Amino acid sequence: MMKTTLDLPDDLMREIGIRAAREGRKLQDIISESLRRDLRLGEKAARPSLRDLAPLSVGKVRESDESEDRIGAMLNDRGHRY
Repeated sequence: MMKTTLDLPDDLMREIGIRAAREGRKLQDIISESLRRDLRLGEKAARPSLRDLAPLSVGKVRESDESEDRIGAMLNDRGHRY
């Protein structure tokens, strides 16, 4: 086990202390468990990356130069460059 020093906000430490006392557990066990759960160590990420999400379509997309021109115009109107 590695020892380390962390500066945590007082209110957070107070809540951890309350939980540890209520459950009859050590502070380090509460903190370790919380970090493991949030980081999902040994599992996939807790929150998927945008790269992991599959695109969804709500309808058929028409293939035409007109729709591409309209999308480009809308993006330009909003100040986006592509």
